[in-house]
Amino acid sequence: MKHAGAVLFAAALAACSPPVSQSKAPDGPSAETAISAATSAVPPACMAQSSRDWSAVGSQYYIVEAEASGDTCADATATMRIKSTGGAVLFTRTYPVRDVPLAFNPSDDQTGLRSDLEGWTQNTAEPATADILPAWPAGAQRPPNFQPAVPRNRYEAARGAQGPLFCFPDGAESNACVYMTGDTATYLGSWTPESE
Repeated sequence: MKHAGAVLFAAALAACSPPVSQSKAPDGPSAETAISAATSAVPPACMAQSSRDWSAVGSQYYIVEAEASGDTCADATATMRIKSTGGAVLFTRTYPVRDVPLAFNPSDDQTGLRSDLEGWTQNTAEPATADILPAWPAGAQRPPNFQPAVPRNRYEAARGAQGPLFCFPDGAESNACVYMTGDTATYLGSWTPESE
């Protein structure tokens, strides 16, 4: 009887004790964490990348990169990036590909998306210097065919310096234009060249 009482006491004590937590291996994640990490590491269904070197005027060199990813290629988001040769990111901008029909075909598959990205990283400024941009007349709200992102004095200073200019499609007819000075990138705005 004494033995049965001791067993009941031990069982009651165990019932009142906090549950023993599941231990994990000292060097690895718990099974729950591993499953969560595996689920979140699923890559997007459509993704592509492109990169090229850009030898700009004045012996300046840059790397132009583009990447896109999404659940489908039509729903992908594309990022344009300009980096120094040392790898510092100088400029970055992201767009849904559906908003840039000048560069992206909405019915593309992954191979087509990669091809579109290669074309998107081509500089549309010809020649690639800021003096090709339209002048911003004094007193005007903006230059003709240009939506500026900087004040007139910065815009005209870039034009006057005739430094490197990188433009790429950012809409149905327009091109985003970035002015480069050493390791400084200035987004000047969006240019819609006149139809010829």
